[in-house]
Amino acid sequence: MAGHRVRAVSRRSDPLGLPGSAQLVQVRADAVSGAGVAAAIDGADAVLSVLGSAYQRGEVTVYSAGVRAMVEAMRAGAGGRRLVVVSSGLTYPPPPTNWFADHLLFPFLRGVLGRTLYADMRRMEEYLRACDDIEWTIMRPGRLFDRDEASEYRLDPDHPTQGYTSRVDLAAAMLAELGPAAHVHSAVAPTTNR
Repeated sequence: MAGHRVRAVSRRSDPLGLPGSAQLVQVRADAVSGAGVAAAIDGADAVLSVLGSAYQRGEVTVYSAGVRAMVEAMRAGAGGRRLVVVSSGLTYPPPPTNWFADHLLFPFLRGVLGRTLYADMRRMEEYLRACDDIEWTIMRPGRLFDRDEASEYRLDPDHPTQGYTSRVDLAAAMLAELGPAAHVHSAVAPTTNR
């Protein structure tokens, strides 16, 4: 938590399995409906959003609706003006990697399996680009995996140049965006050497 006081927000009432700390409290809010969002970020200096959804056929709105609810709450005075959100390295066509990924894997993930998910991430990013009064940064990690400790992750502009990002490195990159070297009004891609 790097010395920060943290409110972990979830739409569920069951415990998140977080480590015990006086600096950490779990609160409830629903990003899609907006219920509880203003209260959850009330008095916060910054908002870090790791909203997520599984691939599905139906329309996905958690990214665009959730970020809109956060921005509206921030504008109404609930929280500061710093917002860091997680998107995906596949939100927009990634740079070329290899024939299989470029012609089969990524088109299948973006256009079939994750079509509605990536469409909502694009809506979220397009909405943020119009928010000049909010100091936003978009994180576009590679495929997420678990690792116990943070590493010296790589941070590229726009698209990941490596395929994977550990969750702990993504968290470290998001926290780093709260410092003086923040990439305000930019998309960056943290990735992990494997």
